[in-house]
This record gives sequence, C-alpha cells and structure tokens, in this order.
Amino acid sequence: MKGRLFLLYGFLLLLPYYLQAKGGVQDTSSTEWIKVYFNQPADHSVALPGNMSKSNADLIGTLESLIEEANCSVDLAIYDLEHPRIGRALAEAAKRDVRVRVVTDNYNRTDAGKIDSAMWAMLRGAGIISIDDDGDVYEPDGNIADNDLVNAGADMHHKFAVIDGLSSTPNDDKVWTGSTNLTYTGAYNTNNTIIIKDSEIASAYLHEFEQMWGDDDETPNPAASRYHKDKSYVGENVYFVGDTKVEVYFSPINRSGSKPSVMNRLVEVIRAEAQHDLGFQAFAITPSIPLSRTIWQMSATGDIELNGVIDPMFYYRYKNNGDIWATPEANVRNRMILPANEMRKLHHKVMLVDAKHPDPSDQGVTIAGSYNFSKNAEVNNDENLLIIYSDRITNQFYQDFRGVVRRAQRDADVPAPIIDPDRWYSVEEVSDGSQFAIEVLPGFEYGVEFLGVNVPRIYAGQDSSDYYANEAAEYLRNLILVGEVKLQGASGDRPDAGYGAFQAYVMLKTEKEQVIALNKHLLQQGFGQYEHYYAQHPDSVIAYKQYAEKARQRKVGMWQHSEKVGEKVPREEVGGVAEPSEAFPININTAGAALLRLLPGIGPAYAQRIIAYRERNGLFSDVEQLKNIRGIGPKTMEKLRPNVVVERE
Repeated sequence: MKGRLFLLYGFLLLLPYYLQAKGGVQDTSSTEWIKVYFNQPADHSVALPGNMSKSNADLIGTLESLIEEANCSVDLAIYDLEHPRIGRALAEAAKRDVRVRVVTDNYNRTDAGKIDSAMWAMLRGAGIISIDDDGDVYEPDGNIADNDLVNAGADMHHKFAVIDGLSSTPNDDKVWTGSTNLTYTGAYNTNNTIIIKDSEIASAYLHEFEQMWGDDDETPNPAASRYHKDKSYVGENVYFVGDTKVEVYFSPINRSGSKPSVMNRLVEVIRAEAQHDLGFQAFAITPSIPLSRTIWQMSATGDIELNGVIDPMFYYRYKNNGDIWATPEANVRNRMILPANEMRKLHHKVMLVDAKHPDPSDQGVTIAGSYNFSKNAEVNNDENLLIIYSDRITNQFYQDFRGVVRRAQRDADVPAPIIDPDRWYSVEEVSDGSQFAIEVLPGFEYGVEFLGVNVPRIYAGQDSSDYYANEAAEYLRNLILVGEVKLQGASGDRPDAGYGAFQAYVMLKTEKEQVIALNKHLLQQGFGQYEHYYAQHPDSVIAYKQYAEKARQRKVGMWQHSEKVGEKVPREEVGGVAEPSEAFPININTAGAALLRLLPGIGPAYAQRIIAYRERNGLFSDVEQLKNIRGIGPKTMEKLRPNVVVERE
C-alpha cells in the first residue's frame, strides 16, 4: 500500500511538468487519436502485428466525410481547390448552418480556369465567403474586394482543415492535413492524409487559420490578415495526442525572427533521434539545404542507412546538375536514392526516422505535412508540418514507403487510372508514333500504346531511333491531335496498363466525325508491324498479321524500304534529343522544336509558336512570358513551370 501511495505522490509532483509538455494547459478532449491514410498500394509484409496501414484509400473522401459530419464549423486552408466533391460538401454544410470559411492561394484563385470557376460558383451559391493570400475577398454576390497584401510571389501552400473548431465541446475538434491538394489530380498523385482528434492541436491550426483570415468571426478582415513572413508565432509546438508526442510547426520564418525555424528543428530531430535508418519520400528535396546536408553526412560513415525516393521531375533535375541525390555515391553501401515510378507524381513530403528499427528504446519518428524539403518552404511559403513520435504511425508510413520503393525498383506494378471504355477522350500530346497521351481527368494525362502494333520509336535506345520513327510520329500527330479517342482492351472492356501507358485498341473520331480503327489503320498504311505482346483478342491477332503482310507487299509507308525495317539509326538523324526525363529542365531560350515538344502540353504547333515569339521579342527574361503565347493558359503553365528555365548564354 505504501508503495502505491508513493507512486501516486510522485505522479502528482510530476503532473505540472507533464501538462507543461502538453502545451502549457491540460488537454480538455477526452478522446484523442491519429489516423493516417495513403492512396497507393503498400507493402504490408513489413507491418507490425495488428498495424496494417490504410492504403488504396479515398483521400478526397477522408475530408469529404469530415465536412459532412461537421456540426458547427469548417475552416479550410488549401493551396488549390477544384474537386467538386469537396465543393458540394462545403456547400451542403453551409446550407445546414455550419460556418464555412475558406483561405486559398492567390495564384490558383486568380488564374482559375473553367473547372475552378465552377467550384467558386458553387460556393457563392451557398453563401460562402473566401479570401486569398493577396487579401482579396470573394463575396457570395460575385463582388471582389481587391487588396494588395505583401505577397512577393510566395505560396499559401497549406493543405489543412479544422473541423468544429467553433464547437463548445472540445471532443468535436479535428484537424485534417497531409500532402493532398484538393484537385482532380490530388487523388491520383501519391499522397497521404492525416486526421488528428485533439483539441489543443486543433486550436493551434485554428490560430494559424485566423491569422490568415484576419478575424475570428465569419467575415474575413484583410486589414488584419497575415500571410507568409508577416505571421506571428503560434506559441506552442509540443502536444500529446493520448500518449503520442506530436510537434506542430508553421512556416515560413517571420520578419521578427520570433518563430522557430522549421528547418533547424528538423535537423535537431534527425541528429537526436536517428540511430539506425532514415528514409524519405519527397516531391522535392533541395540538395543544398541544411536538412539534406545533415542526412547525407550522417549516412557517410555507414552507421546510418539512408533510403529515399524522389519524384522524377526533380530527381532528373538534380541529375543534370550533378547534385548529390543522383550521384553514384547515392547508391552505394548504406545509401539507396531512387527516382519514383508512380501513377502520376510522388507528392509526399515525408521523412521517417528509425522506421526499420522500432523498439522501446529507439522510437520511430514520422515527419509529414505540406512542407516540401526546400528553401521556399522555409523562408517564403505558408506550410504546416507534423513531427509524430510513434512506432505505430511510423510503421504505417513505412509500409507505404516500401510500396513506393518496390515500384521504383520495378518489383511491383504501378496502378493505372480507371477509364471508361465507352467514353471519348481528348488527345493531349503525341510524344512518339508509338505512344500518345489522353486527358483522363482535367490536368491528368496518361499514355496510350497501340495493342498488337509495333510502331517505330524515336526513343529506341540511349542514342538511337527506329528507322521511319520520325515519319510515324508526324503522321500520328497530324491524324490524331484534333480528334478524340475511345480505348478498349482485349475483351472489349477497359484496357490493361503497364509501364505508364494503356495497351489498347484505339478508335479515333476525327474533326469530321469520321471513326477510324487506329490500330488497323496504322498497319494498313505501313506505320507498324504486328506485335504479339500483351493479351489480345484472337480475331485481331489473325487480322493484324494479314494487314501488316499486305502493307509490306504493297510497299507502303516504312515498307518502301523493307530492308531497313527494325534498323536502329542515330537519333539526331530524326530530329530527336535526349530522353525526356533527362532533358529537364529545358532552357526555353535555346531549345529547338524537337526539345520543346518534350514539354507537357507542347506539340509541334506550340513549339513553333514559342520559337516565333522568341525570335520576334528577343530572349525570354521570365518563364511567365510563356503565358503571352496563344493557347498557353493557366493549366498548361502549371505543368510547364517546373520543367523550364530561362538562361541567357
């Protein structure tokens, strides 16, 4: 009995210090938890007992359901808002008298296209007011109160929502965050969402929101709105969700220097916590920042294992620049850094500490949120970041990480988007006579290859092309770019996919409404041979062999010189350049038409317009000048910006 009294007395003595660690005040919510979700296949073989991760999840649905359940308020700070499911959920919430407030990024708001315009019309119809990081207030009646806050090109890059922060009951408060943008493509990029039920963390996020909103009521106050470097310090960083320690940070550093540096804290955590291994999944991880230098140095001795996967857009940029992440040293001994191989973008901003070595004396740590590992995230953009000390959460993120690694190593299949075999899709670009891209969803293009047809390829090897590749590519471009296509598989339903493209029977509907069976047409015109790979309908196998043989006998297309069919020629002879992934970023001041055509959304006509603009107006001084070229709108610019540079030689 005396022993129990002594333990109770000791607990009471330590209670004030425990409460201080929880943020200075006692948490008032009685039920607290953290749930994490991932939208791509995981490797569950590394799951701890009873800890299988929630993979293949509907990430848009994780927020949609929270909005539908909200009783008092929804405060949403989002970089880009275009997904209609979220728009409808917000509108319905407002109609049942839930207070809905929305903060967005100025660039994404002012450059809104038709899709985004429909979103804002939906919100206006529900009486929802919003504000962007330039201080512009968008009223339900369509009026815009124009303001001009200090913005300097920084992004309001948050992706978070506070649910029922207005409620008088702390048990209602939840925070939704992670890496997921609320766009059509956000659900197809490799992303995560994190939901936290904790009143103190919800209060911290609400404080961040209301700095940007400029008030604590339903109407924004641009005179008091603060974004980017003008925000103040929230005041606390360390919280406990149940027994799980969580640190919460908001960037960027501010002008007064009162806010702690997120980058410095990450370096401190890595140095203090990493005992065995480090892993990261990164859309971008700038090689020169302190975090990158730290994990590189810590892995140099061989004591710390370092594994990482980087989105190809940035990985190959680092490779072109000779940066550490793509050097030979990045894949020797205890290091393995790979370019991702995902359905679309690897959009995670995740770092894992000792995920492979969880034990009671060596707790796993997860770093996640909207914070890209870059200087911009540290000094310019509005970002949020969580540091979660939990073997359970870290193991769930590790399962997802292992899935990404297996796809990068080509040990697991890459999921493909679902398409409707009865729908006509627009053609976005033709990269080669053997492959083109369709718009699966707004802003989401996916490759298509011709089932049963081997078309000469411009990119047939390191420096080679197939004979007749240029002619095949130009023929396909002229034929298909102004039409729509329907795709079917071997059984007449959805086509199979592999290596980033559908293998399909393609029906083309031309401008004049003529319908052409494109696989058959290419064989008949001498632009390909029969190919036996992938599952095919038995009838097409017989017919396709006959079409190819008849074209060879007629000596049409490439069969005019049948002895050269299958021959490899230097790529420069067909106007080709380096592999697309290794060509980025492209200097728009020096690139020729062939190189410009590698850019997303840029076909032959647009490449010529860029060159003509350059010749007429002189060299580009800013990539934003591409918007002056007819046909290049906001969505195309969004895809071009990360892939182009302006350099004067």
